[in-house]
Amino acid sequence: MASDKPGLAGRIAQRLLASPIVPLFVIACLLLGGYALLVTPREDRPDIDVPTATVLIPWPGAGVERVDNQLARKAAGWVRELETVSEVRSSSSSHAALLSVEFEAGTPKNKAYSQLDELFGAHATELPATAGSPTIETFGESRLVVLMATLSSKTVGPNGLEDMATELSAELLRIPGVRDVQRFGGDKAAIEILPDPAELAARRIPLNQLAEAVAGANRQVPTGRLEGSPVTDLQAGLSLDNLEQLGRIPVGHDGGGPVYLEQVAQLRAGRVEENQAVLHWQKGFSAPYPAVTLAVTTLAGHNVSDITETIIERLQTFSDDTLPSDVHLDITHDAGADAAKRVYSVLSQLLSGTLVVVGIIWLGLGWRAATIIAIMMPVSLAVVPYLYNYLGFTLNPVSIAAMILAIGILSDDAVVMLENVARHFQRAGEKTRELTVKAIDEVGNPTILADLLVVATLLPTAYITGEMGQYVRAIPVGASAAVLFSLLVALTITPYFGYRLLKVKAGQNPNNGATESAPESGFVGQYRRLMEPFLRFASLRWLFYLGLIVLLLASLSLVAMRTVQIGLTPLLDRNVFAVDVELPASATLTDSLSTASDLNRKLAQIPELRGVTVYSGLMAPMIYPPETLTAPERKAPRDLILHVNLVPEEERERQSYQINREIAQQLDDWLEPHNATGHIGRIPSGPASDRAITAEIYGPDPQSRQAAADKLEQWLAEQEGVIATSQSPTAALPRLNLHVDPERAATFGVVPAEVTRTLRLAIAGETLGDWASHDYGRDPMPIVLRLDKADRDSEQAIRSLYVIGRQNQPVSLESVLDFEHTGGDQARFRRDLMPVTTVFADLDRSVAQPTAVQMESFSSDHWPDIDVRWLNLPDSTRETTGYWSGEWEMTRDVYRDLGVAGLVVMVLIYVLLAGWFRSYRLPVLIMLPIPLIFIGVIPAHWLWGINIAGTGVLGVIALGGIVTRNAILLVDFIQQRLEEGMELKEAVIQAGAQRTRPILLTAATVMFGSGVLIFEPALEPLGLTLASGVLVSTLLTLVLVPVLYYHAFKDSGR
Repeated sequence: MASDKPGLAGRIAQRLLASPIVPLFVIACLLLGGYALLVTPREDRPDIDVPTATVLIPWPGAGVERVDNQLARKAAGWVRELETVSEVRSSSSSHAALLSVEFEAGTPKNKAYSQLDELFGAHATELPATAGSPTIETFGESRLVVLMATLSSKTVGPNGLEDMATELSAELLRIPGVRDVQRFGGDKAAIEILPDPAELAARRIPLNQLAEAVAGANRQVPTGRLEGSPVTDLQAGLSLDNLEQLGRIPVGHDGGGPVYLEQVAQLRAGRVEENQAVLHWQKGFSAPYPAVTLAVTTLAGHNVSDITETIIERLQTFSDDTLPSDVHLDITHDAGADAAKRVYSVLSQLLSGTLVVVGIIWLGLGWRAATIIAIMMPVSLAVVPYLYNYLGFTLNPVSIAAMILAIGILSDDAVVMLENVARHFQRAGEKTRELTVKAIDEVGNPTILADLLVVATLLPTAYITGEMGQYVRAIPVGASAAVLFSLLVALTITPYFGYRLLKVKAGQNPNNGATESAPESGFVGQYRRLMEPFLRFASLRWLFYLGLIVLLLASLSLVAMRTVQIGLTPLLDRNVFAVDVELPASATLTDSLSTASDLNRKLAQIPELRGVTVYSGLMAPMIYPPETLTAPERKAPRDLILHVNLVPEEERERQSYQINREIAQQLDDWLEPHNATGHIGRIPSGPASDRAITAEIYGPDPQSRQAAADKLEQWLAEQEGVIATSQSPTAALPRLNLHVDPERAATFGVVPAEVTRTLRLAIAGETLGDWASHDYGRDPMPIVLRLDKADRDSEQAIRSLYVIGRQNQPVSLESVLDFEHTGGDQARFRRDLMPVTTVFADLDRSVAQPTAVQMESFSSDHWPDIDVRWLNLPDSTRETTGYWSGEWEMTRDVYRDLGVAGLVVMVLIYVLLAGWFRSYRLPVLIMLPIPLIFIGVIPAHWLWGINIAGTGVLGVIALGGIVTRNAILLVDFIQQRLEEGMELKEAVIQAGAQRTRPILLTAATVMFGSGVLIFEPALEPLGLTLASGVLVSTLLTLVLVPVLYYHAFKDSGR
């Protein structure tokens, strides 16, 4: 005889059924959740914290071969000793090595920096003697720009814009949460000293003597204190603050006395001439105007949307009060507004999903049960934003998706309990506290088990590694917290409100007793007619199993045949993107601006375009993570980036990625007249990867790597969907080597070091100090010595320079130098110490996904016969080998981790079920419906026209818990009826019939509640997976599980 003592669920219901603490608990949870929603930072996508550091080590004049082998490779070897380092890449030029160090996800940035600093400090003596000190810089996604404001004007020049931008940036830095405000463009004011080489030669004054004279004169130092009365500080020297004073500095002597600076050089208040330019164009402008862009980054843990809103208010005030009418201020990027828009959009989907679930319960169980669900759901979800805030997560579409995923699951606890309570009330014809406790206790234990199983399916996915792991981690954490808390809420709220709100139908006789003797309902009869043929004929059962296997294999074949393709994350609409252009190495600033002007004219014809900002010869604001490691040298005019702004999403019919596709298809034709290449750079919707297809070529020497890279690039260019290809490293800049002839130098009495110093002063220039006047804004104003631009841009300028030789006679550099023109040295790249050449390809993703193109290498008749690795880097570079990296590498790692998580989930489910049911066979039966999920999910992706994404696979794993939950309810009900003495066949039919309503209600809440994610672009694959998977698997489970149970135990006497 079964014990009348209630279980855990029954005891909780018994204690709280009349407790006044329940309403207070509801209110407290709602207040806590509301507070957390207000204070938790909002972002447009999750933080992906993969600390990266760059280490720049100069070694002037060493040559690319020595820098690569004796510096870059050695330094990278030291870095690889650190346990927290996951990857080291290096690039080497003739004068420096640049290391890019990627740490394991989650490594604190301060720890990463300190480890590198200690490492290079310990190895300082092992660096080449003439190499400079390493410069270490760490960065992550916190370095990405959250807001860009661009000042432009037709009449105000770069100098004036720079002054306004300086003033404005100082104002913005005062806003709490702002990390930094960088300025791009403009001309920094400078005092220019432009020497006359002929005058210097005539007066026998070497250029370096002039530099030392000015630098020495422009110096003030404390020299002590006079201790007499009164005590007085002493300061000696001169602080230059006017051009007349600067011009009267003696720089040497000739036969007539002292020679002053103004006699041998032109002095002017000019600018720091950088070989770069920033221009801005927008609708209504007649042409691109000079511009300065302010790029704002924020501190971690602050609400981006609030900060950018404050910044824009401050900018508007500054514009109204300070800016001239002919200076335009435009917001060219606002990540905060984008974040707020996406967060509110997903929150509205959360509200819609909640209302849908309440509506479904209303239709299925009546308004009273729906009211209880309407109370229970926000209370259950309230813990999630509070947990996010505590754990350092932000509110973003992915983290909110966890709550939307949960609403289809957490309502199930209350639905099952309410349905059972209502059924007991109707059977007894009355409602009592004892019946309430009994009903809760009856379904409480399987509900607890089902919730534990759902959590067991979700939590392993929290351990996915890499960037994708951080991207989706909020989903398993938030959904698991919601499910566990919903169990507590259901056990607390359901008996309390169920007893008070649920009613017995009018006219029900309390003495009717159980309904087992009542006539069979229409639905039970229909279910019986459906099931009896399967229970009676074994051949039908086997045919049913075979049909399911065929459907499953057919669904999987859609992936195998690449009808449904696999990707990472869907493309999202953005109001800004970049066109990244690389011109020939010898391109001048004029060439670069000509190319930009041509592109601007073509882009202006796109109706959705709002504006274009051109960055030529300098790094543009970082709106997305850097794609590839560059050479150590600074940006040159060959490097051209255009930031393209679109009108707001609601004002255009096409999505930004559709516009990107149109531009990408024409970009090669646009750039061909300029002998340039380019590609589209987008703000990623999820984990960032390199270009769509990235192939790394490893080999013993540059020639073999280049030959293989050329063949692979040619093959990729022939593939369907490929719209652009390129390689790294690119062609080197032509070089003029100036060799000092030692014999001729000795003959003229010239010191070689004097020659190189003179060349550097004349061509590169040198800052000799800061100007003391405070009339030029907030930034220090440098005093710069160099030749005038017209005198330093040709080889003849070098030949006209002089140094002072024996007997104080001027000697032209042409007399002691040999001029050798060479092609320059290509940069050398390494990954984990192995030399590498990289091939990139961009795709039209409406035609093919990267994996689909790469898979063509197995069947292509024109494959260039390169040994390409898919899973790991080659062990050595003795033979030429390729390796698919970039997006494939990330996709492979993501699906590997998801596969491992899926296996762990299966094991956990089996162990929990085996322990609960004390059977090794029954868990297998319960888990068999899980693969049925794919019968719904894969064809749905095909019909919907989207690719399978990582979040969709996460949804498949979550559905595994839901499907198992439904199977448990059926099996538990069958066993209860068997213990009551019912025949197996009848128990199977009764279980399927009586559990169908709560199971279908659960499926409907998941399908229509969580399925609202379909309407959120970033989460569309997850929503489609949940809706389609639960629809098909639930319908099949209602037939399959009872049939399997009967099949497995019909001969066991149970």
